[in-house]
Amino acid sequence: MPCITFDSFSVVAPRGWEDITDSVEANDPPATLARGDGVGALQFSVALYVSGTIPDPTPEDLLDMVDSFGDARGLTAPRDVVVESSPLRLAAGTFAWDENFLRVWQVSDGRNFAFVTYTCESGREIGELRDCERIVRSLQFRGGGGRG
Repeated sequence: MPCITFDSFSVVAPRGWEDITDSVEANDPPATLARGDGVGALQFSVALYVSGTIPDPTPEDLLDMVDSFGDARGLTAPRDVVVESSPLRLAAGTFAWDENFLRVWQVSDGRNFAFVTYTCESGREIGELRDCERIVRSLQFRGGGGRG
């Protein structure tokens, strides 16, 4: 499977997934992956540790961040919640957002953070969600890691 590299992170993605960030119509869009023949978009926003106290979040801290995301947008409680502690710390939940399916992940290696979303029209996620779960778990931060 190909490795897709961005300035602050890299992921391993199944064939057919590609970096479409340059085609996203936004000022300074997040890193975005999609299948050429796909139905949704997987977007990454990364914050690298620079200095100060090392954040060292627990998976439960990350779950609180997933919940806060939903609360801030008036969404119902997330479903299909997952919390993992290795190899990356990860929390994820799924929301219904208008007519769309929305899966949210908060990921950390203890120093760096990634906020990842996958969106598509509700009911069309079946073919891509499993790939997205694998892609998110393959994330490796690049850079950051400054001294505490």
